[in-house]
Amino acid sequence: MKSNIRELFIRMERARKQLLSPKLSANGLTPGQGQAGILYTLLKEDRLNQKELSCRCHMDTTTMSRNIDNLEKMELLKREMNPESRRSVIICLTEKGRQKASDIREMFIQFENVIRKDISEEDMEFFQSVLIKICENLEENIPEENNL
Repeated sequence: MKSNIRELFIRMERARKQLLSPKLSANGLTPGQGQAGILYTLLKEDRLNQKELSCRCHMDTTTMSRNIDNLEKMELLKREMNPESRRSVIICLTEKGRQKASDIREMFIQFENVIRKDISEEDMEFFQSVLIKICENLEENIPEENNL
């Protein structure tokens, strides 16, 4: 039985949301907003400006700004003046944010383990190379005005 790739992506995304949304909510984060990805990104590389953070999270700057505001209200991150540029602000984790980001990292590791279950490393590498090519194919067809 051959499935439509688009339908498989929808099925996969639905399962991903059903698996992760309760865990994100339990961590005080809003599912579907990208907050977990922001915290995880800053855990890997703290002290980024908003544009760098937007790029790494594949998120437009308006959505990023809204998320930064919300995460700052939750005391998970803070804005600091960039010592190299007075017009630039650096986004960094608070201590509370670092702990929350560590929890998110563990959640992502568990999620990755679920995904990889019963799939050989060779198959995963091939699958990842195909996914990268699919992303490239899609991204090269995004109209310029919609690019991040």
